[in-house]
Amino acid sequence: MKQLSYLKLNTSETRDLLKEINPYMDGVDIPNQNADVLVAALPFYPGYRLVEISDRSHSPVRKRFALYKHDDIVIIDYTNAPLYSLNGRCPIALSQDNIIGYIQFFFSFVRGQHGFFHTIESVDEIHWKENPPPNARRSLSEMIQPMSIKSIENDGSYIITANIIFKNALFQCLVTVQQNGLVRLSNESILIQDLPLLDDVVGA
Repeated sequence: MKQLSYLKLNTSETRDLLKEINPYMDGVDIPNQNADVLVAALPFYPGYRLVEISDRSHSPVRKRFALYKHDDIVIIDYTNAPLYSLNGRCPIALSQDNIIGYIQFFFSFVRGQHGFFHTIESVDEIHWKENPPPNARRSLSEMIQPMSIKSIENDGSYIITANIIFKNALFQCLVTVQQNGLVRLSNESILIQDLPLLDDVVGA
């Protein structure tokens, strides 16, 4: 995920954390001697850390993600259910300073019915099957703008202007985030279609 500061755990920290997390892994017991574990603080989830586990006993390396607090472990399964459940009991703490980070986090770890929605803030975040011609790249770069707060509603909801890639199309849209963390897209307009993208279109 973008803009997070990760810390790699040492051998004993990895062993202790996996001992706590493994029982929640749906029968998958990741051996600590074959695992690399990174953790990062999330400002909108006070007291929780994002845990990235790279299981090197698989080829290619298999990655699993979880949200961790000593008395609460949430396995990320790429649906919105575990996140929305956590939002209520944590509780989530959204602000103007972290709302864009929350949107980036949400779309990194929630898959829609037909695939991921990738937030894009720069043409350099895109993985191309083949590099576009310089003029096309320049034109695309001018379309893509960083996410920005359009408004804050009376109920505390944030409305964010964003560019999103879905499948092989670039969209401009509004992302509404309620104070409870509920996310909704609206006002989608296609900017360009049939982009020559790899399946993993975002370099993040």
